[in-house]
Amino acid sequence: MKLYSGRFNWHGELHHLHTKARTERKAFNNFVSQLSKKLGQSWNSVLFYFLDAGIDNYKIREGYFDKHE
Repeated sequence: MKLYSGRFNWHGELHHLHTKARTERKAFNNFVSQLSKKLGQSWNSVLFYFLDAGIDNYKIREGYFDKHE
């Protein structure tokens, strides 16, 4: 399993999350689950918000983000 870090912009509110997963796709699903619980939103509404092709509102990387990223 690898450590993934995610930065998610939910309507102007920035969330920094971490998870362990085998793939980046699974990490993304884990992040959506974490955010849906944290925000009190359904999993689907969070998923569709971040999959909107016109908005670049999240970033995922393996390991931790550098301070300047």
